[in-house]
Amino acid sequence: MKHRSLLQRFGSYLFGLVDMYWAMRRPWQYGMKQPQCGLSCDGNHCEPVD
Repeated sequence: MKHRSLLQRFGSYLFGLVDMYWAMRRPWQYGMKQPQCGLSCDGNHCEPVD
């Protein structure tokens, strides 16, 4: 039981790393624009930008 739990956690961690890497490797979805954040921050306060 302990081995299965450990393998599950390791698999989830590895999948998360691959997912983050893949999300950063898709420049074609932006076309000619730079990637933009959907937040507007001033100091310690951030709000979503429509």
